[in-house]
Amino acid sequence: MRNLLERLRRWIRRDGQRRSPLRPEFIGKVARQIEATHEIEYSCDDVHRLLDQFAEAVLRGENAANLWPLVQQHLDMCPDCREEFEALMRVLRASGAAAS
Repeated sequence: MRNLLERLRRWIRRDGQRRSPLRPEFIGKVARQIEATHEIEYSCDDVHRLLDQFAEAVLRGENAANLWPLVQQHLDMCPDCREEFEALMRVLRASGAAAS
């Protein structure tokens, strides 16, 4: 979301420059992200601090989304953090399989 907001700021700041019209898919993406925004949200740094605990809870079969709803919300919205979580899960599963 931060990257998207920065892109919007840069686009708006180009005063006096010829602006190309925003593509409909970009406007749709912004609208969906704004609609999904909550009053309280975690940043990527917040999620990184909790990601190992969240992943371990998932591996134990716990409902991590209920335990850490703000982490789940962020993972649902942030492809970079979601990718990091999935990579962590692959490593944890592989190390668990090796330990068995």
